[in-house]
Amino acid sequence: MRLGVIADVHGNLPALEAVLSKLAGLAVDAVVNLGDCASGPLWPAETVRLLRASTMSHVRGNHDRALGAASPDGLGASDSFAWRALDAEARDWLAALPFELDIGKARCFHASPTDDETYLLDEIEGGRLVAARPEAVEAVVGDAGAAVVLCGHSHQPRLLRLDRGTVLVNPGSVGNPAYQATHPSLHVSESGAPHARFAVVTMADAIEVEHHAVAYDWEHAARRAEANGRADWAHALRTGWVTSQ
Repeated sequence: MRLGVIADVHGNLPALEAVLSKLAGLAVDAVVNLGDCASGPLWPAETVRLLRASTMSHVRGNHDRALGAASPDGLGASDSFAWRALDAEARDWLAALPFELDIGKARCFHASPTDDETYLLDEIEGGRLVAARPEAVEAVVGDAGAAVVLCGHSHQPRLLRLDRGTVLVNPGSVGNPAYQATHPSLHVSESGAPHARFAVVTMADAIEVEHHAVAYDWEHAARRAEANGRADWAHALRTGWVTSQ
């Protein structure tokens, strides 16, 4: 089975369109979306419409869960923008997505097997995300019961094989290549490039993983962010960095 894996679209419609166009030529059997579909100052409603019209499977991200709130009061700026752009049906659809799915040999969730806000393949070091130590990952995953574990959340493309043979993959972010966060402490995630990321995982006798970085019109997305008052997003979309390097 060849499985296309996307995550963290964050309302970036042109990035999603470019990724789906690329996937269409890669002979995948199915596609799974690991969540955080709409949050951000871009095209939340249009992105959700495209995702719902597709045949892919979905799991719920922490921002998808947040958009199930009864009102935008108390939400962060990106969630609040998306909440207002989406109708009630779209918000309910996002909030009702499953926490976890099994697809073939793959166990799929947004962040970790225990909650949707804990990094699995990343840890914070010096205020930045770095690859997590294998023993720390193994302690969280335990006996995964799957040959492949798929997660997103950190926006960092990662690949790790544990001693027991389990292969863990983060495809990176389709639509948001860099961000600053305060939970569980202040840190940044920076991919270093504006490309839209995804992965293809082939599950056969051996597990093969392809990481892809797709060019799209990120200047268009950056201008959209600027028009909606988010210069921070515009910089990240253009460069893959939170601040100037």
